[in-house]
Amino acid sequence: MSYTTPVPTMELRFFQPSEQLTGVSRVNRGSNPSNRNYRGDPNLPTNTGAGVPEEKNTSLWITGLPGSITIPEFLAPITKTGRVRSTVINKPTANISTAAASISFFKRSDAEILYRNLQQGRIIYGGHFPRVQWNRNRVGEALDLNNVSRVLYIAGDSRVVNRAYLDWFFSAKFVYDIDKIIDYGTVDVDGKSIGRLEYRFGSWRCQASSARQALMCELSGFAWTAYGEDPCDV
Repeated sequence: MSYTTPVPTMELRFFQPSEQLTGVSRVNRGSNPSNRNYRGDPNLPTNTGAGVPEEKNTSLWITGLPGSITIPEFLAPITKTGRVRSTVINKPTANISTAAASISFFKRSDAEILYRNLQQGRIIYGGHFPRVQWNRNRVGEALDLNNVSRVLYIAGDSRVVNRAYLDWFFSAKFVYDIDKIIDYGTVDVDGKSIGRLEYRFGSWRCQASSARQALMCELSGFAWTAYGEDPCDV
């Protein structure tokens, strides 16, 4: 699928598509995908558990989920917990009829809140109580990232800030999951049509962060972005 618009991208500041989308670097390394459901780059050091103390691990492994569960369904009951750093759903296999998910936060204390809620049966999916344990693939805290989230507000020239264009633009840059997209419509500013959208990605890591970087890199002057409040935090 291709998309044309009179708004030019900044060719001298091209955003490099993710390895998970292209597979180029993985082939060069001669390695195999560690998880075909993963929405990010498993080769990045911050995506591995190397060197992360157990007491600083922010990642949970949740099993016994409905086989057809989606990102919106998984995240919906997770509230008053904290900002989600990443979410990955593993679909059923030939031997396992249920789905599983890993979810990580920016703070250990936030992960502990969800851990307790699941252990105490406060969250139910499809009429079943899921099981939870600390993920062996540890993800450390990121206490210095206070102003980021998986939610991205986007405003700008309505020729690019619209669902059709942005969906195409993001799909060409990286692999991502969507929790929800809210279209706030257009407004007239000094005779210019300004589109306004809110993208709630499944993860900040390699999704909302990549979307913001790509927009700033290739559509600077046509689109503006800001991180929004994570519904899982309120």
